Amino acid sequence: MRRTHRTLIARVGALLLALAPSVAFAHPVGQSAQGFMSGLSHPVFGLDHFLAMLSVGIVSAQLGRERIWTVPGMFVLAMIVGAIFGIKGHVWAFSEAGIACSLIMLGIAIATVNEAVSSWPVLIAVAAFGTLHGHAHGLELPKAADPVFYAAGFLTSTICIHLLGVGIGYLFTKRLSLIVLLRHLGSGITGIGLMFLKLAAG
Repeated sequence: MRRTHRTLIARVGALLLALAPSVAFAHPVGQSAQGFMSGLSHPVFGLDHFLAMLSVGIVSAQLGRERIWTVPGMFVLAMIVGAIFGIKGHVWAFSEAGIACSLIMLGIAIATVNEAVSSWPVLIAVAAFGTLHGHAHGLELPKAADPVFYAAGFLTSTICIHLLGVGIGYLFTKRLSLIVLLRHLGSGITGIGLMFLKLAAG
């Protein structure tokens, strides 16, 4: 693993370690733990959100260089913006369909992108997708046992899923046979996105 990749993982790890003490001491243990664990588990058990975040990490590794952290970073920032709109109660038409389309497009990206692809279209698409995913969870945030710790747990889980995707993308792009498998994975994610789109259409 190259030095830049190790540095990225070390920084994210330090962020997660720094977050843990604040979760432990800022609020009553029972309430804060419930809110944090709820936020932490939500992306993992929501298949559409999990696959989208995993795909962002994979695509960033496929693009390589500094994009291995700028692409996930863009998703997280856009997700925060979308969550703010959701918290304020703004309802967006076709939000669920947009989330399904994010899976379709990210699956296609996994099946097609490489280091020669320009990062700007990917960053714009990832920003749009992050906003949609953040908005969906922002609508649910006020219902959490502790919204602050729900958001902290959700953000932690998002970063970890991105890192998992980065690891998968990095390892699978090192051998031709695994690259082919990665392309099939992208096609599978696109198929799942089409299934969610059909469900969203009712």
